[in-house]
Amino acid sequence: MSRRRPQQLLRRTATICAVMTLFACGPRGQAEESKTTSGVDRFGKRVEIPNPSREDRRAALAPTYAKPADHKSECLGRLMFDTSEKMIVEWAVSSATSKNGSFDGLFQHFDDGAGKGRIQIETSQLNTVFAVYGPVTPKLREEFLNYREEMNSAALSGLSRALELQKETEDMYKRRPELLGPGIKEHVADERARLEKELEDIKSGQHRKAIDLRRLNSAAFRADLKAAKPYFRGAIVLGKHIVAFQSMLRGFENYIEPTEDQWNIAESALRELVGKLQPRELYEIPKDRGFCLPYAFLRDDGTYGNKISTSFRFGDSPAVIYTLSVAAIPGGGASETTILNATGRSATGLLSHLPENTTVKQRLGPRPAKIGALTSEQGGIVVEAKRPGQPPREGYHVYTGYAGWAGSQILPTIEVVMESAARASYPKLTKDAPPYEQARPRLDALLKSIRLRPTTPPMPELVGIQ
Repeated sequence: MSRRRPQQLLRRTATICAVMTLFACGPRGQAEESKTTSGVDRFGKRVEIPNPSREDRRAALAPTYAKPADHKSECLGRLMFDTSEKMIVEWAVSSATSKNGSFDGLFQHFDDGAGKGRIQIETSQLNTVFAVYGPVTPKLREEFLNYREEMNSAALSGLSRALELQKETEDMYKRRPELLGPGIKEHVADERARLEKELEDIKSGQHRKAIDLRRLNSAAFRADLKAAKPYFRGAIVLGKHIVAFQSMLRGFENYIEPTEDQWNIAESALRELVGKLQPRELYEIPKDRGFCLPYAFLRDDGTYGNKISTSFRFGDSPAVIYTLSVAAIPGGGASETTILNATGRSATGLLSHLPENTTVKQRLGPRPAKIGALTSEQGGIVVEAKRPGQPPREGYHVYTGYAGWAGSQILPTIEVVMESAARASYPKLTKDAPPYEQARPRLDALLKSIRLRPTTPPMPELVGIQ
């Protein structure tokens, strides 16, 4: 390890303590990088954060990179990357909702179960998780856009039946008043009042109160989650896909119900947020500030907090899964320490115990690497599994991470994982992953091409330096 690397880790550790955030990251090790600037953290407090130099900021654009003539670009978050025109990108987008309900576990995955991802956007008033589904079918559309009506109808039926049972209980006590012990009469009265109130709320539209997003093909409502924090839920059809969301109101103590005025203010913030969503075709690279999502784009002013992680793969090799993750939290850090990730995954990958008949074939790193022009850490493992009557099969997991700068939107944490998916775990896969040595060149090309997506106007941190 170079003399510079320990200095980097010390500075990163100091940054963690200074901003007191959920994640660890830090600046690169040169004299001017110790300079700080004032910022606002995710809790609205003024904090001192590292201030990248002009050279650091320019590096986000990978200025010396030239896209090969036979390549095309795709984007995720504020980043973009290139792939050969011969390789079709497939995003981890499910064509069906969870078996437990439309809004249960909003995350990204392929229909065969492989892949993963979670899209989270923070504004001053809302913390919102998005998930993309599609292509749109009448069934998928109905599951999301008619969800509130169906749930309220089911609740109405259940409450009507509960009131019938309540009446039977009350009639029984009238016939046999000797059964009324201390407090039972009051309890029976309270239960009737509760059931009648819930029934009236549903009939009057107050239960899961609907929200007009002022967008075609959309629906939203106040969620009745019985949870600590108040939520919205909803969905909007964008082109050939549906974007579903669950949005938590920020700034509330646990189990404190917002007032009607507070709900209305939050609803306006939700309409503003959803109003910035638009459909995006594969390989369409927007020019506006904002976030690329699979088949969608969310405009912003260049300051929204974000943690975006989504898997993709190439059509000719469905068992090799790439997961690109970015994170930028205003005024705070963005990720686990990448050198520790790289070291840990070189030891055992994600396996604490290797399966039977599986041996380590190669440990990858930890070693320095590049994501675009950004100095990063890499680690991983290649294993070999013996199968009776069949040739051995390789499996691999390779992690590459850039720690990022605290509070920076153009130099966020960036993490790239390439891993093989076993057909034994995902029976719907049609072929095994190729050996690591065949998969490695695609990973190298992908890492080399990752850079900040240029925008008009430029991102706030790039204004005046390009």
